[in-house]
Parts: sequence; structure tokens; C-alpha cells
Amino acid sequence: QLACPLTFMVGASQDDFARAQPVLQLMGKNIVHCGDIGTGQVAKICNNLVLGISMIAVSEAMVLGTELGMDPSKLAGIFNTSSARCWSSDTYNPYPGVMPGVPSSRGYTGGFGADLMLKDLGLAVAAATGAKSPLPMGGIAQQVYHMVSAKGLGGKDFSVVLEFLKKQK
Repeated sequence: QLACPLTFMVGASQDDFARAQPVLQLMGKNIVHCGDIGTGQVAKICNNLVLGISMIAVSEAMVLGTELGMDPSKLAGIFNTSSARCWSSDTYNPYPGVMPGVPSSRGYTGGFGADLMLKDLGLAVAAATGAKSPLPMGGIAQQVYHMVSAKGLGGKDFSVVLEFLKKQK
């Protein structure tokens, strides 16, 4: 059982996808045919764009809430049952001790590296530049993860952005 079930976003012809699907199903839970060659990469960078932005938002709110006196577990519980609910909070909360088994509860080890998030955000920003598509939050998220990396935290899980933000006072 995978700790976080993989989703494969596949860009391929229908025939190539049909041939690859049985092998991919051995490695991941969700196998999605996104369309022609290249669309899998589009889906991946768009998904990670949302993930990077949402992790920063959850981290900022968790830091603010705890600095203003909220218990982090109670605050996360409120998020997870109301309009702030998202994967970054209800499945992978960045605040240490709120959820067992996630990187934030083990010193931000394991998981998806902050430098990998920075790379994916760079791909999204580059794609948006090429498409002349505005990406204001994506550009800001890229800069935040660049600062995380510059502080030597790039090898930690990307949820370490919470610890980075806590130290910016």
C-alpha cells in the first residue's frame, strides 16, 4: 500500500495508453488519460501549481492562527470541515503534530522535496510565459519556494514552507 496513492497523468495516443495502463496500474491508484502526447505534463504542472500555492496558503494560515493563540489541531479541524478544506490541510497538514505519519510530524523528512516543488513551479511559470497566460500566484509561489531552497531547506518535504514562514519574523 502506497502512503500517498500515485496518480499517473498520461499523454499518449489511445492505443499507447491502453498498452501502458496495465503496467501503470501496478504502480498507481489513479491512471488518467489526459489526451495527446504532452497533456500529461500539462496536467502534472497544473496540479503541482495548485498544490504549491495551497500549501503556502495553509502554512500561512496555520502560522497566523497559532501565533494568535489557536491550538493547531483545532484550527486544522476547522479548516477541514469548512471552506478552507484542501489536501494540504486535511491529508498532509504542514503543522508538526497535527497529523501522524506526514512529513511535518517527522521533521519534514520524506515526501516531495521543496526543490522538486520549486522545479515544478518553474515549469508552470515557464509554460505560462510561453502561453502568455497570467500566473501571479504561481510566480509568487515560485519565489517563496526559491527562498525556502536558498535557506537550505530544499531537501526537506515541501511542507517545510511552514517552518520557513515561522522564521521570517
